[in-house]
Amino acid sequence: MARATVTPEIFAAAYEAARKVLEGTAKLTYAKNAVAAEYGIAERTAIGYIGCFLAMRRGRTFKTTVSADGLRFMLNRIAEGGPVDLMTALQSVMSHIMYLHEITGNEPGLRRVHAEFVVRLREMARFDEMPLSLDDQVKKALADAPESRALRLRQAGTMPEQQIVLARVFKRNPDVIAEALVIANGVCQGCHQVAPFLRKDGRPYLEVHHRQPLGEGGADTVENAIALCPNCHRERHYGASYCE
Repeated sequence: MARATVTPEIFAAAYEAARKVLEGTAKLTYAKNAVAAEYGIAERTAIGYIGCFLAMRRGRTFKTTVSADGLRFMLNRIAEGGPVDLMTALQSVMSHIMYLHEITGNEPGLRRVHAEFVVRLREMARFDEMPLSLDDQVKKALADAPESRALRLRQAGTMPEQQIVLARVFKRNPDVIAEALVIANGVCQGCHQVAPFLRKDGRPYLEVHHRQPLGEGGADTVENAIALCPNCHRERHYGASYCE
């Protein structure tokens, strides 16, 4: 018996079925049976595609074989929910690709689809301007009338929105951090006080700071590093009177 072709209409039906399951308006068994009956496909195929959608929305690994076209359709629909949903789905897809590679050594076109949507995610995401942006917003809120601020608080949602942020980070040398901590010997090199508390493993809690920031061309060396307590570390970054 020839294997039935999974058409875009079936992809769409599986997506709608999975959405209803996620919303709690349909049971998985009912959704599977409905899609299989309407499109004349095996229940195994129906549950496979519905399960893929569910796994991608939840960030879980799925093991069902899915075509590149099917995967592209799923990611397109999921991307409509925004970058957070797409990032979650891409993590699921990469887990699936690694699973297939381990089992069969082959991922038919899936890596290309994954790479395509990684590019799309980058386009959707904002670059890391949030600290400055938030600080400006706080200053504006502080300068506003208390009544206006109180009104906004009453109208504001209680759960924060999520945002995907792409930021450049430096891969720091762990030996530099370790050496700076050894030199400090549990004492802040700013205020010369004992570390304010111990880590879970018993080590004094100090943070290693670069005298000249890496983002400004500073070297990741022991000579450019200093171990500070959290208070002194924040002062180095935000203090008005600090000058080293």
